[in-house]
Order: sequence, then structure tokens, then C-alpha cells
Amino acid sequence: MTQVEQLEISTQLPSPKGVALAVLELSQRENVTLGEIARVVQTDPALSGRLIKLANTATRIARPVVSVQEAVVRQGMTTVRQLALGFSLLDQYRSGACVAFDYQFYWSHSLLMGLTMQALGERVRVAAADEMFICGLLAQVGQLALATAYPDEYNTVLTDYRAEGIQTLGAHERIHLETDHTELGNVLMSDWGIPKAFTNPIAQYEDEIPPSYPHDSRSTSFTLMLRLSHRLADLGLAEADQRPRLAKEWISLATELDIPLEASGIFIDEVIASWRDWGALLHIPTASLPPFTELTQRKNPSSNQESSLRILVADANALTRHRIMSLLVEEGGHFVYPADNGNTALALAMEVLPHVIIAHINLPRLNGSDLCQALRATDEGQRMHIVLMADDNEESHRTDAYEVGADSYAPSTISAIGLRARLHPAQRLVQLQNAWSKDRAQLRQTAAELAVANRRLANAALTDLLTGLPNRRSAIDLLAQAWSAATRSGLPLSVMVIDIDHFKQVNDTFGHASGDIVLREAAHSLRASARREDSVCRIGGEEFLVICPGTDLKAAMLSAERLRACLETKQILIGHTEKTVTASIGVAVHEVGTTDIDALVSAADKALYQAKKDGRNQVCASNA
Repeated sequence: MTQVEQLEISTQLPSPKGVALAVLELSQRENVTLGEIARVVQTDPALSGRLIKLANTATRIARPVVSVQEAVVRQGMTTVRQLALGFSLLDQYRSGACVAFDYQFYWSHSLLMGLTMQALGERVRVAAADEMFICGLLAQVGQLALATAYPDEYNTVLTDYRAEGIQTLGAHERIHLETDHTELGNVLMSDWGIPKAFTNPIAQYEDEIPPSYPHDSRSTSFTLMLRLSHRLADLGLAEADQRPRLAKEWISLATELDIPLEASGIFIDEVIASWRDWGALLHIPTASLPPFTELTQRKNPSSNQESSLRILVADANALTRHRIMSLLVEEGGHFVYPADNGNTALALAMEVLPHVIIAHINLPRLNGSDLCQALRATDEGQRMHIVLMADDNEESHRTDAYEVGADSYAPSTISAIGLRARLHPAQRLVQLQNAWSKDRAQLRQTAAELAVANRRLANAALTDLLTGLPNRRSAIDLLAQAWSAATRSGLPLSVMVIDIDHFKQVNDTFGHASGDIVLREAAHSLRASARREDSVCRIGGEEFLVICPGTDLKAAMLSAERLRACLETKQILIGHTEKTVTASIGVAVHEVGTTDIDALVSAADKALYQAKKDGRNQVCASNA
């Protein structure tokens, strides 16, 4: 019988109690209703308030949830059962017998994971946001289970893990307890009814090499969301000098979920604010973080002036591997990734794309020389700085290293000074690449700004500055397009030429400034009262052209009459007095005898002249 099986039949593992247990048992009945679930939930005021708050946090509708019944209906039986379970565990296991296990830190970290999953669930629709919350809250429940079932043994596990700092927590758990928190957590969540679609990614997202799913699969997105949530929880509880680095790592990973840089800051600030709010409600300690912009700009005073590198150390000898890794961290604060064989090193290199690979020649499965050649066969591998190591310093090893494409050679007993010398070319290359990237970014920004400026200039060239309407040049283009469309489709095309009555008198009496006001107000009135598909243009002075595609003469006359009437009723401040202005309108339609655009506009002009001759402030149709 395995350790997990022994634990399953014991009473040592965390389990829900009270109302949460009643909800779990009730939900297993085939004929249970949401109303019955709600009545049970109502007997626990704390759980009721939390479900209502979570329903309001996740919802996007304007009307808030105010009753337990509505919260249960909104979230559904499955989600309510899982939330009741999570909140029950939180209330029961705020402390325990395992001295090295920080229960308050655990729940604070888990709460931030849950809220991050919920917020990501609003962006990436792989499941309901409330289900995402409970998955994040319980993702690390295996640690709580081990601390509860084996308080003394787990105390030793945590002490050894923190002292050694090389192997993963799961490795230490397996050494001492023959199981780990991911395995035990997976069993617990399965027993509690959480679907495999959630438990499988939860059990695997902490792996150094995550499981391979189809790129656009739901499991891929869910695994990435878990990794992002865990990292944001680490960021929220990290020391101040570690936060800038963690924030930048989070931003880099977030791009895989199409969360751009400009959205990352808002996302993190909102989740942290929600975390503090929930922490106060649940009596869980949280931390105060500066705004995202300040967080990413703050520099780490202890960081080396030289570029930090991503370095993969591949060596089957654990002692040598750990020594090299320790030197790298102490020397420059580099980000180090371990591998104990060539195949693992190759897969990890393709995932993390390290700047430097330090690999022993005698690696199992895929030796160092073959690893180097395999990497050099890829575009990514050609940019990596590869250092091959051997247990001695023979000249033949050095020659072999350079022949297979390595950049450098080093004995496995290399000193800190020697290691720093091997890394210097890679740091120099990274600095040059960073400078090149900044130059490219600056060029892209300049090109974008130039494109915007060009668009503005093009728009200005086609826009009347006084009224904001398309100008004469733009009107000619628009009319040409409408003419071509009408010719192809056989649909009618009408135009109106509009002239403000007695406009010269306005200029002469009140001045050109008042004339400009009249033109702007008239333009606004025409645009507001014209149909959406019509184009209103200013073609010069006090004249306007309205292009009416798909409109016959009768409809155009009705539309023109509406424009005239709306303008006539508009009060315009001229001088110190509000006055009205009128307009005369000539209308023409594209007919069989209309030869071209000029003939169409000329016909409308003749109709306008007739309208003025007949007394102004009226609409006249062309006889063409």
C-alpha cells in the first residue's frame, strides 16, 4: 500500500466540516435543488457573505448580487460546493502543529493565487471565473495536507529544503515521505469532486518542463494561468528588492497569454488591491506593494552592474553541478537552470533559451559534444554561448570542444575567477543585443510616430479646417467613388449643392469672425440632420455639397427639405444677438443623360441658382 493510499484511509488529511460538509453531501443527491443548497449556505453567515462578495467580484453586470439565493444560482451547484470546501479548509487550518510550515503565509499565497486565477479567467475563457478562483486557492493544498498529516516529518522536509536550496521541495518530500504535495493534492481534489480537466494541469504546472499540449488547447492555457498565478503570489509576498525581477519575469510570461505590457500593470495593481480587500475580510495577512510603474522602475541595489544571464548547467555529477550553480548565483545573480542529462538539457534549452550553456562532455543519454552540435543546428542554439567541461584539462578535450562548435572549454574544477572569465564574452554579447533591441524599439517608435504624423497630414489635406468637414478635394474623391458604385450597380445617385443665404451680408455687417461662426454652426446642423450614409462636404466659401448614394430624386428632395428646415430653426449667436440663417438647395440625380460628375454637379448648381432666383430658403430640383 502506497503512502497516499495509507493517508486516504486515515483521518489525518484535511477535510471539510460543518456547513461545507453538509453542502458536499447534499450536492451528491440526484434530485437536490439550488434552493436547498442556498438554505444550507444561509445557516453560515460568513460563508454567505463570501459567496455574495465573490459573485459580485466575478460578475460584469450592473446590478449587484444581494442574496444568497441569487449568488448560488449565479455560481451554480458545482462552484458553490467547491467554494464552500475551500473556505471551510481556510477557517479550520489557520494554524497547526508543523513548526516550519507558515500557515498564514500559505493561505495568503493561496488567496493571491486564487484571485489571480479568477482575474485571468475573466480574460481567458477556459472555465468560469469562480472555478478558477477555487483552483488557485487549492493548487498547493498538498502542502497543507502533508503539514497536517506529518507535522514532525514535514518540519524536517522544510528545514532541509531551505538549508540546501538546490533540489525542489517535491524532491525533498519524496525522499522523506515517499510522496509529494502535488500527488497528494491531486488525490484530495479528485476526492472532493474537482474535475480532471483542472487537477491534471494543477499536478503538473510546477514541473521544470511543463507537459506538452497542443498550442491552442484549454490545458495549455490553464497550465500557463497557474504558473502566472503562482508567480504573482510569489511577487506579492517577496522581499522588496526581489519584486522588480519577479515583476519582469511575470510580464515576460504573461505575453504568452496575450497580455501586453501596457495591460500588465493595470492587471497586477487590480489583483493586489483585491487581495488586500479579501485579506481583510478573511483575516489573512497581505502585503503592501507600490504601484506597478514604481515597482518595475525600482532598481535592485545589490545587483551586479554586468548583465544577469540565463545559464543552463548540465552535469550528471550532482556535487559538481551544485558547486557551479552556487558560483554563478554568488558571482552575478544569474538565473540558473539545472539538468542531469543531455536530453533534459536540450529540451530545457529550447524552452528557456539560455544565454549560456555549461555542459559536461560526458553527459548521459546525449553527451556534451552531441548536445553542442544539436544546438548549433538550430537558429536559437547558434546564439547561445556554449562552454564544454571535462574532469581534466587535457589538450585533446579542448580541441574536441572547439571542433564541435563550443565557444569555450573549462575543467570541472574551474574557479570563480575562471568562470567569470568564461562568462564575460556572453555578458558583452547580451549587452550589445540589449542595446540593439533598444535601438530597434526606438526605430519602431519613430516609424509609428511618423506614420501617425503622415495620417494626420493626409487627413488635414482632405479636411476643411474651419468646419471639420471633408474639403473640396475630398468631395471630388468621394463623389468619384459614389459615381463608380452607382454605374456598376445601377442604383441612383443624387447630390445637393447648398448655399447659405445672404452670407456676404453677415460678413459685411458683423465681420468675418461672425461669418466663421455661421459656417461652423451651419456645417454642424447639416451633418447632424443628414442621413448616416450621406457625405456632407464644404466645397468653398458658403457652399456645401451633400453626396447621397442609392437615393433617387424624390428621396433626395425630402432629405434636402429636412436639412433646410433644421438649419432655419437653429439659433446662432451673431454679434450679441441670436439669429437664424437660411439656405438655398439645388438637387440633381444621376440619370441616363448625365454624362459625368461635372455634369451632375452643374445640374445641381443650376437648380440652386433657380432656388435663389425664386426667393431663397427653398429646395429646387434639376430639370436635367
